[in-house]
Amino acid sequence: MVREATLFSGILHWILAALLLGLGSSHPLAQQRNPGGAPTTVQTRQPAPRQHNLQRLAAGTVFRDCAGCPELVVIPPGNLSVGSPENEAGQTSREEPQISLAIPAAIGVGKYEVTRAQFARFARESGHAPSGGCFAWNGSSYQQDASKDWRNPGFAQTDKEPVVCVNWNDAKAYAEWLTKKTGKRYRLPTEMEWEYAARAGNPTSRPWGDNPGAACRYANVADAAAKRDVPGTAGWTFHECDDKHAYTAPVGSYRPNAFGLYDMLGNAWEWTEDCLNEESAGAPADDRDRSSGECGRRVLRGGAWVDSPAFVRYDFRFFIGSDDRDFYIGFRVARTD
Repeated sequence: MVREATLFSGILHWILAALLLGLGSSHPLAQQRNPGGAPTTVQTRQPAPRQHNLQRLAAGTVFRDCAGCPELVVIPPGNLSVGSPENEAGQTSREEPQISLAIPAAIGVGKYEVTRAQFARFARESGHAPSGGCFAWNGSSYQQDASKDWRNPGFAQTDKEPVVCVNWNDAKAYAEWLTKKTGKRYRLPTEMEWEYAARAGNPTSRPWGDNPGAACRYANVADAAAKRDVPGTAGWTFHECDDKHAYTAPVGSYRPNAFGLYDMLGNAWEWTEDCLNEESAGAPADDRDRSSGECGRRVLRGGAWVDSPAFVRYDFRFFIGSDDRDFYIGFRVARTD
């Protein structure tokens, strides 16, 4: 019996040793010391980003492609009329003619504008360092100010507010960083995608219609707070309400649209992919961007905290140079499969 027990014990030790050798040094259970006495390095892999196929997700689904990525909302395909009717208050020639377009496949659109915290992470990890100053309000006029940038746009911000003082190239660099990080195609929304996502089926010019007194439930705009707290605004035109934020507001502070997107109007102007074209005629009949035209200038949409009712409309088209940075301009991202 003693010999059999000894034999059994020896076999058991041999099996355990073989199992540990089979696990290899990369397994935590098999951490051994090497002949020199130093502990071996345990190799671990970062989990791969979760893959989301937009065409398989239900409309309205909210998701992220990585821990630090912006939340996206799945926007379903559909049709829209772009541009404004002739009788719309504030209409400009750049909104004509009104045309019908299609969004042929689901897209992911940022639930919120990109925040300071998200942009700071990008700048830290990528080494992207915008320079050249920013246009800001000095109490009497807009002036280029070399001391202003996205960290200091000329007013105090929290990390949850939209990043501003970023140009089109900065926004594109952020989207390209997300693409490399996730393996998915991030970019800026095209003009057509932006308007489709902003309207969310609303045929009017804005969710509150032509009543500027109702704007502050939906958007951060030029209002009583700006009139009270922003210096030198005597000549501005204001909405007749108080949204409680003189400058930018934390993203998501106001009501979302029917797609579940926040701040599509107000807070910060948003860059789109498109080159400037003076009218909607000739736009692609789908969601493609307009990659011809005046590509040194890019189109912005949505209005901002500085803007009067005429500018805070779904169909109003604003543009500046792609290299310009302004203290009321930010962006949100879009993503396709």
